[in-house]
Amino acid sequence: MSSGQDTESTRAAIAVIGGGIAGLTTAYRLAQRGHRVTLWDPSAQLGGQAAAFSVPGGHLEFFYHHLFMSDRAIVALIEELGIEDHLVWLSSKNGFFADGKIYSLAGARDLLSLPIIPFIDRLRLGFVTLFLQKTTPQGDRWKKFERVTAWEWLRRASGERAFDRIWAMQLRAKFGPRAEHVAMSWFWNKIYLRTQSREGLLGEEKLGYIMGSFNVLIDRLAGACREQGVDIRAGCGVNEIKQVDGDKPRFEVRDAHGRAEIVDRVIATVPSPVLLRLFPDMPEPYRSRLTSAVYQGAVCALLRLDQPLSDTYWMNIADERLPFTGIIEHTNFIGPEHYDGNHYVYVSKYVDWDHPYVTMSDEELLDEYVPKLQIVNSKFNRSWIQQHWIFRERAAQPIISLNYSEKIPAHQTPIEGLYLANTAQIYPQDRGTNYSVDLGNRIAELVDGDIARTKADRG
Repeated sequence: MSSGQDTESTRAAIAVIGGGIAGLTTAYRLAQRGHRVTLWDPSAQLGGQAAAFSVPGGHLEFFYHHLFMSDRAIVALIEELGIEDHLVWLSSKNGFFADGKIYSLAGARDLLSLPIIPFIDRLRLGFVTLFLQKTTPQGDRWKKFERVTAWEWLRRASGERAFDRIWAMQLRAKFGPRAEHVAMSWFWNKIYLRTQSREGLLGEEKLGYIMGSFNVLIDRLAGACREQGVDIRAGCGVNEIKQVDGDKPRFEVRDAHGRAEIVDRVIATVPSPVLLRLFPDMPEPYRSRLTSAVYQGAVCALLRLDQPLSDTYWMNIADERLPFTGIIEHTNFIGPEHYDGNHYVYVSKYVDWDHPYVTMSDEELLDEYVPKLQIVNSKFNRSWIQQHWIFRERAAQPIISLNYSEKIPAHQTPIEGLYLANTAQIYPQDRGTNYSVDLGNRIAELVDGDIARTKADRG
């Protein structure tokens, strides 16, 4: 990518704070435009929530990941970086756990045969899904979903029986005590996104994965950043951002080691409350928008088993005996032959940060989970678990409340030259690796344009 603005007169020193996919993409695009970019990340491993680690037989993400067929931004980046041979598209087997049984839920046919609700309710669910699928993000039709909760809209559209047995259970599994307050715009986008990965209404779902893990993309993107001259400082976070007096926007960035650098622009790809900690003098009303951002945390167990738990990849939970948001059996998507015969299962739970699962020891959490997994498979016992890991993330999922578009903080903060780019600003789409790439592309274009205009205005 090149720009007519890539000249010495428009070059700027830019700090990018955060080494997730959005931060790396932003740094890469700005460096391509000729800017001098430094990227700070408190983690020694780049990639944020998409990063992977070494497991017996290969690498796996700390938190489960896949791509949808509509994920064009990340696929374009993968192709640009020359790693498209790692990208595969495979059929996925989705399931629905209710009443002690796993039901296939791969498409419309399975929905119409789902026995836990009467046939007339299944038809009604099918029409609701089709209506949501046909409501595209283009234009303003989807905005009506901002003004009503998913709880209210789905109950009215699907009927009491279908709602109580299907949607209410999943909303509770995902959002717990906030289940009744999430805007329908969030739910609509989830349905729309998944149906875009199907070939027609009755077609099977295809999902994408980067063979070798998302580290293949992260490592290549970091390498491309360095090739463009980006100074990547992994394992070194930023403690403070200060404005520097002068006739143009300048900032002092002080890192965790006490070192300070002067830059022209700062882009924070961190959760909204973190920006306020780094730059506490943010004026109102922007400050209030930052503090109003609410995130759910996530507790995710990854189990290495010596045999499969089920034959399902993605299992939604609609059984009150199971405290999980979902069970994702990765090796029912990317087969165990790619991991030396090991079977890997993610057991996911979204939580408020005061939930007991946050402070339990790993062994205590495993003791809690084992009898619950025996409900899914009565033969399962602890001896199947060869190894386990527990991962916790405080800012895993922004809560999409009513009229959310009116609450999103702008990317350009009230402080000239200071920008925010995070998952809470991805809307109406939901957070994900594709939209992190798209966010990085857009922020880089915004900042580059602002720099060119500022220099033109000042002669």
